[in-house]
Amino acid sequence: MPLLLNVPGYEGIRIHPGNTVKDTKGCILVGWNMERGRLDDSKIAMGMLMRNLNNANNKGEAIRLRLLSLMTDDY
Repeated sequence: MPLLLNVPGYEGIRIHPGNTVKDTKGCILVGWNMERGRLDDSKIAMGMLMRNLNNANNKGEAIRLRLLSLMTDDY
């Protein structure tokens, strides 16, 4: 599982598969949001992410993540 580094005020943030908020304690879940409050096909999405990260790493490319939150107060 990828580990995010240099996040002010946080440590131990991982990116991993999961389907609902019950599957995380602050880590980043990957998947497709087809239903409010749920991610689908998270293992497939994780596999795709890992292939992209490994390919970039093998080429010596810098890896940067831009995280966007689309959550609203009514979640």
